[in-house]
Amino acid sequence: MHFRKSILFLSLIGLMVLSSTAFALQSGKFTYAVSGGAVTITGYTGLSGVVIIPAIIDSMPVLAIGDFAFHRINYLTCVAIPDSVTSIGEGVFLYCTRLTRVTIGNSVMSIGNGTFAFCSSLTSIVVDASNTTYSSQNGVLYNKDMTTLITYPGGKSGGFTIPSSVTSIGHNAFSFCNGLTSVTIPNSITSIGNYAFSYCTNLTSVTIPDSVTSIGYGAFMVCNSLTKAYFLGNAPSMRMVYECSEWGCTFIRVFDNCDKNFTICYTAGSTGFTSPTWYGYPAAICEEPTTTTTTISSWSCAVELIYGENSEQTELLREYRDNVLSKTPEGQETIKTYYKFSPTVTNLLENSPQLKSKAKMIIDSMLPGIRKKVEESNKGQ
Repeated sequence: MHFRKSILFLSLIGLMVLSSTAFALQSGKFTYAVSGGAVTITGYTGLSGVVIIPAIIDSMPVLAIGDFAFHRINYLTCVAIPDSVTSIGEGVFLYCTRLTRVTIGNSVMSIGNGTFAFCSSLTSIVVDASNTTYSSQNGVLYNKDMTTLITYPGGKSGGFTIPSSVTSIGHNAFSFCNGLTSVTIPNSITSIGNYAFSYCTNLTSVTIPDSVTSIGYGAFMVCNSLTKAYFLGNAPSMRMVYECSEWGCTFIRVFDNCDKNFTICYTAGSTGFTSPTWYGYPAAICEEPTTTTTTISSWSCAVELIYGENSEQTELLREYRDNVLSKTPEGQETIKTYYKFSPTVTNLLENSPQLKSKAKMIIDSMLPGIRKKVEESNKGQ
């Protein structure tokens, strides 16, 4: 199948890219290349699972993450991409199976093919996107009034809002991202590539704006949990391909093998759709999905670096943030301050075991009081 061939091709290219990193420039834990006074990250040689990509190297801005830069680095768990980066290449995080969280800066204009393919643990992509709805603070979105913290997605909720600066989604970009449960696509997107979200088996909903004019074949195939696709504008073109293999020949369409109750939902007055079926799928006029505020549930790399992703202490601190701090203006300010300085603190902790040990001792001493407040909060609910 074309899908398998494309993934194999991406992997082969990735091996060639990795073999060339020995000749790349080195800065700390990153290999890089320079062109036109700007830096492209080409590889990572560090051993930490928490990675903060610098915005400047050797007095030059870091504008791109090169193809396959983090390909198959299976110990990666948390990656922060700075605002300086405008493009993320092909297969950058391909087969990073332990990667759970990525923070994307607000300047990214393109995300390449297969960027997050086979990232089977990916449940959290925090987007720093400055637009008419949100203002940004260090990779975390806030309402304009800066009182309600919103993260995309929310921890175990696994939703993902794509930055409004991105105009197209590449082939295989999020295939096999089993942690994703919902996707909101902004009005900046005009095309969705082949197999872009294929095999996202826990994806339950997707909203496609009127800006999208074409969707590639297999874009949402084998999304077993997908029950509805909401189209907010006129019908886009839906690509199909006729593929043959040792098991026979078949058409590959956009939404094949989704939930048995899968339905195409479109708005009244839109053109190009047909009922009761469209492209062979059940189709009907539906109410436009309501936008809801995502629960605060994504912590940051700093706490995870000290205690681990799913440790008892990390879960307790998340609960303290969600059920105690978020309930008062003072607590909300504490959350904002934490996120504001978290990238800098994480970088310091990563490079200083002594400082990390001291930070842990301080937080350990606070945990009994935090646990008591969480328990009191739970009783009052």
